[in-house]
Amino acid sequence: MNSFKRIALRASLVALLAAAMGTCLPMNALADDIAASFSGTSNPNGTWTYGSLSGSTFTLFQSNNNGVFIANGCNVLPNWSGATNGFPVVAANNTGSPESCITWTLPTDTLILHPDPTGIESDVRWTAPSAGMYSIAGLFEGVDSSGPTTTDVHVLLNGSSLFSGNISTYLTNPAVFSLLENVNAGDTIDFAVGFGTDGNYLFDSTGLAGSITQVSSAAVPEPATLALLGTGLAAISLRRKRKSGLIST
Repeated sequence: MNSFKRIALRASLVALLAAAMGTCLPMNALADDIAASFSGTSNPNGTWTYGSLSGSTFTLFQSNNNGVFIANGCNVLPNWSGATNGFPVVAANNTGSPESCITWTLPTDTLILHPDPTGIESDVRWTAPSAGMYSIAGLFEGVDSSGPTTTDVHVLLNGSSLFSGNISTYLTNPAVFSLLENVNAGDTIDFAVGFGTDGNYLFDSTGLAGSITQVSSAAVPEPATLALLGTGLAAISLRRKRKSGLIST
């Protein structure tokens, strides 16, 4: 093999390896904390939007004053809610200590989500600011001792389920999720809470905590891409063997 062909083969190998590594190299992590990012005065708020989810229909919350179950003799937490009867509702506890109200206790740095009487879900939506690979990690937990909480909980990517579970305890046995997903700019991640299998929205206060962290600015290679890479490397190896006379044609 002459020097030119040897250099060309090495360049091809380096290009293939660089293409593979370039899709997986980590970047400075950009994290969105679900609770710390909450705003009671702006909706949407950056990458976050608070509303209700009925099937595939998302409705933006317009009211931040009538979360009645929050203001009933308790410290009023910043919240967004449905415009008719105060439900569904999303509120945040960023006070630095647990907040209690009648029958529920909300840990610090946690959102509280509550569905409405008809089963419409309380929903927190995140919209991806850029494409890449993201870690989506956190938990749902029941925070109402009287029921205790009985809800169904979900994490959705563009309306398709990534995670689902059922809550039926008070501050124990949380539904923990840890996901790694490729997303495009503008894709949506929903954290939704419905009224559960009992069909009743009473005492359904559900805590949500966690974060979404960008771990790569490009998507992880799909299996087909990895297969193509392997084919390219195999072709280079085969060509080298043929040129060196190690195999016959």
